[in-house]
Amino acid sequence: MDDPKTLLAVALHRAPADLVVRGGILANVYTGELLEGWGVATLGTRIATIGPEVERCIGPATTVIDAGGQIIAPGFIDGHAHLDCIHRLDLYLAAAIPTGLTTLITETSNLSSVGGYPALAAFLGALPQMPVTVLATAPAISYLLSDRGDGEPMISTEEMAQVLEEPRVAGLGEVYWPTILEGRAHLPLLVAKAEALGKRVEGHTAGARGSKLAACVAAGITSGHEPITADEVRERLRLGLTTMVRDGSVRRDLAALDGALKGMLPRRLVLVSDTVWAHHLLERGYLDEAARQSVAMGLEPMQALQAITLAPAEHFRIEGQVGGLAPGRQADLVLLPALQEFRPSLVIAHGRVVAQDGRVTVPIPLTRLPPGVFPSPRVSRPLRTEDLRIPAPPGRDRVRARVIHYAGDIVTQAVVRELPVRDGMLSADSEADLLKVVVMDRRGQGRIARGFVSGFGLRRGALAASLSFDTANLILLGASDADMLAAAERMLALGGGLVAAAGGAIVAEVPLPLGGVTSDQPMEVLAGQIARFQRAVAELGCIRENPFLSAQVVTFIAIPALRIRECGLWDVRRNQAVPLIVDEGEA
Repeated sequence: MDDPKTLLAVALHRAPADLVVRGGILANVYTGELLEGWGVATLGTRIATIGPEVERCIGPATTVIDAGGQIIAPGFIDGHAHLDCIHRLDLYLAAAIPTGLTTLITETSNLSSVGGYPALAAFLGALPQMPVTVLATAPAISYLLSDRGDGEPMISTEEMAQVLEEPRVAGLGEVYWPTILEGRAHLPLLVAKAEALGKRVEGHTAGARGSKLAACVAAGITSGHEPITADEVRERLRLGLTTMVRDGSVRRDLAALDGALKGMLPRRLVLVSDTVWAHHLLERGYLDEAARQSVAMGLEPMQALQAITLAPAEHFRIEGQVGGLAPGRQADLVLLPALQEFRPSLVIAHGRVVAQDGRVTVPIPLTRLPPGVFPSPRVSRPLRTEDLRIPAPPGRDRVRARVIHYAGDIVTQAVVRELPVRDGMLSADSEADLLKVVVMDRRGQGRIARGFVSGFGLRRGALAASLSFDTANLILLGASDADMLAAAERMLALGGGLVAAAGGAIVAEVPLPLGGVTSDQPMEVLAGQIARFQRAVAELGCIRENPFLSAQVVTFIAIPALRIRECGLWDVRRNQAVPLIVDEGEA
């Protein structure tokens, strides 16, 4: 631990600093000023002092960095990410730190959906060893939606309360707004627990507006990361919500900022990634890219900087530690050749150089969960064609069926189509834009649901995925039962992942052998796998812009309108299961 007496002595210029950064322009996010000639002096992991006289802190053993006129800015903070799946934490940080990342807050629902409390506890135990600050949120989604097959959640109320008390846990993870208005399970108790601990309650408020959004805030929600229009940004800011605008691989919503802040001086605007996948991070960047694009949408460069530093720190009540350059704060900073470009030449975290010229310069401890706590998906027996068949009601030659229609990469619509019955079965028909979808529980307990999708566009072939929103159950989607089986068999043989098959052959795969949800490969390798998967699925006819995402979200019950879970079709607006076959008398 840094010695407070020595820190005070350095601040008074009576003792030498460990590190001095001088010769730059300090970006003061507290005042919005650019202070020419100011520098930073650090001791251990802390800032001792800032100002124009930091050279007085230089001693014989002090490391001196000449900024050469560059901007000295706080390290960047991602206030909403999902490092609980796809990327192994240490491998992700190796690529993210050079972009300026020094603090990250991640959701954990995929971890607990797969391995329950033991997996989550192991993950939290690895966080203090990281070279940058990594915090987590307690997995509300997993608590509400994942079960062991016996109706019991993968993580219990008592375990959730225990997780909230962990020092590396910043609050209750994103809560779907209908569940908080319903007071589902013991959610109100967990909200109260988070509030009593001085921690935040993250919201998922997509589609909430007016009185429902106000009720969410009254119930304890403190943030929302789903505004996609200027009106939604303004509405959330006016209600006092920390308003997180996404720029990542799931959504790129910064256009919502165009004109949104006219006449406003927002204190609670935050830019977040909601996760940037490997290929996008390597191609276009991370929070640096979000900041650049927000400036293009009308933010001043200092506003954009505040939205990835001070604002997220204040939201999570860690502004006394990170988010700005001030005495006593953690020594996290970046050197920027140009503020409006947000591309760091040097990154310092915890008082040491962690990246320079686009490359990480420190070892990052391997993030490995103990064997047995992060199991791969399994089935109770080898899958057969019979498992995929959808029988029609007896004596019918045509039926009306509910179909999940992709209206975009994520949003679906509920449509009703008249389908022919052939040999007593309902089948996919890619020529008519109709694919079969099958969802199975990942624990081999035999729960299975079948349905149809349109708007995905596959003309041939099939996909299999063990990564699904929000329960990590297994998804098969395709134009051919044979290809669905081939993709499923390969996915299970890999220990999980996303697989594309056509003509009985595997045409692309993204192995996720860690619990069926996480890769063990470096970012460059994973980026290539995802890119090849995207291309291969497009060549099979997929019309979705991001098939790697679209393949995962058919189970996503937080976004309208019709989804499928292992228990059957799910009407999101009515929040209830609905049958595949529409009754003859039903409109």
